Amino acid sequence: MKRDCHKARALKLLPYAIRENLPVLGSQQSKGGQAKALARCLTAEGARAWYITEGAARRNTDGKAVDYLLYGLVEGERRKLDYFWLSELETLRSPRGLPVRRDSHWRPKMLQEIAPELFPIDLKQRED
Repeated sequence: MKRDCHKARALKLLPYAIRENLPVLGSQQSKGGQAKALARCLTAEGARAWYITEGAARRNTDGKAVDYLLYGLVEGERRKLDYFWLSELETLRSPRGLPVRRDSHWRPKMLQEIAPELFPIDLKQRED
């Protein structure tokens, strides 16, 4: 039963529609601020957020996905690009004990739109 609960939470945080379109790990890192965040997960209070740009499944010996290693912008005390596990997001709780949730209204955005201070636009980009 506990396993089914984790699976249900994982599907809410990273549904199949997003998983199927998630770029492979490393494929967007060279894009810098042009990389797109396809999903956003956050704490209930909004103090922490994870903007997912790419990921890869960790599979068991039968080839079944058992977890996902994700990459993107992590927002907390400061903003940084980092790796994180879907299973980690499933278990995190806010100070009030509320679980991390996916922003169901989120529409993909480029990282430079979310965190312009991390991705200054150079003159060449402006000309394009």
